[in-house]
Amino acid sequence: MEKQKQIGLVILATISLTYLIENFLRSAASALTPVLINELSITRGAMGFLITGYFLIYGVMQFPAGFLANFLGPRRCIVWFTALTSIGSVLFWMSYRYELLFVAQFIMGIGTSVFYINAVTLISRWFPTDKRATAIGVLSASSGVGAFASYMGLPLAVTLWGDWRTLYLVMIVVLVVNWGMNFFLLKDGPQDVPAPKTQLNIVGAIKGVLRSRSFYPPLIGFMMVGFTFVLYNWINQFLIEAKGLTYIEAGTVSSLGTVAGFIGCLLIGVISDRLKKRKLPVILFLGLNTLLLGVLIYLPAGLPVAVYTAIWFAMGLCGSIWILFFSIVSEVLPPESAGIGLGLMNGSSTILSSLVTPVYGTLVDITGSYYLPNIICLGLGALTVLILVVIMKETYGVRATHS
Repeated sequence: MEKQKQIGLVILATISLTYLIENFLRSAASALTPVLINELSITRGAMGFLITGYFLIYGVMQFPAGFLANFLGPRRCIVWFTALTSIGSVLFWMSYRYELLFVAQFIMGIGTSVFYINAVTLISRWFPTDKRATAIGVLSASSGVGAFASYMGLPLAVTLWGDWRTLYLVMIVVLVVNWGMNFFLLKDGPQDVPAPKTQLNIVGAIKGVLRSRSFYPPLIGFMMVGFTFVLYNWINQFLIEAKGLTYIEAGTVSSLGTVAGFIGCLLIGVISDRLKKRKLPVILFLGLNTLLLGVLIYLPAGLPVAVYTAIWFAMGLCGSIWILFFSIVSEVLPPESAGIGLGLMNGSSTILSSLVTPVYGTLVDITGSYYLPNIICLGLGALTVLILVVIMKETYGVRATHS
């Protein structure tokens, strides 16, 4: 067991670095929104589609992600799809045209799409039940570090050097080095865990997941959360145009929100494991996040930057509640179908969120204001909390895969 623990920690470290870089890349388009709108002379709606170019295919790929984990094993999925991510990131770095940037986003969306599901699968195999949410929290926290590097680093690079591509290239180099680490260090599971299946009835597996009534509360909740979190893709532009901040000030606010995000991933995972509860922290933190969104919407422009920072930081903490949905699915579904359930949940939410992103931008173009799309997000957030209060049941320890 001691050796298994050590290997698990090594695996957690290297996949966390992968997730850090991937989240830098996935956040780059949002972080560069003001720059790309000016450089490419595009509307907010077109910018929304550029962001969607990544997230839509990412969401679609969540459905086969669980099957790929069963067919190929999580190690091979992570290694070879990360290679595709590297190709897409190089194209993004080299491109100066909207069409090429869109293709690069599309390629990176495919490359990164299977990572999180397979990383969670590895964690579920290498960590016991009482440590699993905490380990997932560590992995998820690395996404916040990557997003911080993007939201803070790219505006700083543009402000200080007049160019964002040098920093972007550095992150590509780190990703390539980390690819080698994953190639040599990742293992699909301990010897006493059955190897992934080589054959699987896909239709039967999906039907099996969808027949589980306990799967629907996290599915519905996570899909609704995808709608309400769309502002995260627009935060820099929102702060600049609606609250009067400069690009570097907006980058500071949004990046500190990502710091709060990775702190929240760690904190919420630990709180949930210590309380031995999933539903209570989900309802509590999601409710607080919705309340804070209302405060941010109605704050007047021109206030000190620290005010917006405090609100967005608190939202980053509370918004990290999304990690518990992954723990919940792994508890309510048997191990052989948990990866498929995770893919269905994550894919459905990401597709809906990606479709809403350009709609959000288009509403701003049409109305000349961020008020209407933000009020819609606020209403959906409140509705999500009410729905989960009614339909969600406690799942902690319902099905343990390790003793």
